[in-house]
Amino acid sequence: MCLATVYVDNDGQKEEVMRDVAWIEPESQGVLLISFLGERQLFHARIKSIDLMHSSIVLENVSPDTGPAPEKANLSEFEQLSSA
Repeated sequence: MCLATVYVDNDGQKEEVMRDVAWIEPESQGVLLISFLGERQLFHARIKSIDLMHSSIVLENVSPDTGPAPEKANLSEFEQLSSA
């Protein structure tokens, strides 16, 4: 089984934001991560790098107006935005 740990790049510093990620889905507002146990988080970010040897994924913010770390929303908030 290949699960990943996801980090956010904050000016060269990697901050762990989610473990045991089994699924990554691109969305219009960012990247949706889904863990092995079904936890879902939407990050307003893009994939900067994927390291398959170390099972790590690094994200970077897509909007400089939101600060150094990507915003994240739970799926219910994302679904509300999509249906508006």
